[in-house]
Amino acid sequence: MPTRLQAHGHLTGGMLNNTLVRGEHSKMMSPLRTFTLLLMLGFPLLEIAVLIEVGQAIGFWPTLGLLVLAAVAGMLIIRNQGVSMVGRMFDSMSRGGFAFASMVDGYVVILAGSLLILPGFVSDVLGLALLVPPLRRVILGAVLPGFTDARRDGRGRPAGPQSNRRDEPGAKDPIIIEGTYERLDDDDRPR
Repeated sequence: MPTRLQAHGHLTGGMLNNTLVRGEHSKMMSPLRTFTLLLMLGFPLLEIAVLIEVGQAIGFWPTLGLLVLAAVAGMLIIRNQGVSMVGRMFDSMSRGGFAFASMVDGYVVILAGSLLILPGFVSDVLGLALLVPPLRRVILGAVLPGFTDARRDGRGRPAGPQSNRRDEPGAKDPIIIEGTYERLDDDDRPR
């Protein structure tokens, strides 16, 4: 008597694994798929509704002008940020700092520029919010919870080489222990 999997014709290992994983995976991902579907349908509808309202309030040409102005600003931000991000990353690494935070900041500013390029005022507001550093940190803290902690040392100060300054009150010189050692194998030990 053929098993259930053989009756369906899935005899190869890869296809069998894909069938089993796909069945469990689809049940697990359904809330995420639902959210993504709502986001993909809802966000453009929200953008269109806001465009219609703004167009009725200020007129067609001013609305179009604002959209073009936001798109040009987004392109300039992306162009400038792409070049300066590489410079900041190398500068941070040359000072002995951790370049992750500056890289994430750079990518978020590029994302903000991309949101400005998208036609619509909701994406423009989100893009502008990501351009303001305090708001960017709040948004990144909500999206990436460990990001704000990675930017600070154990005492709540910004992490990096500047956090260990010697001119701060209570700062101590590092402890240096000099010495020599001799390796003793098991055979050479005195008994």
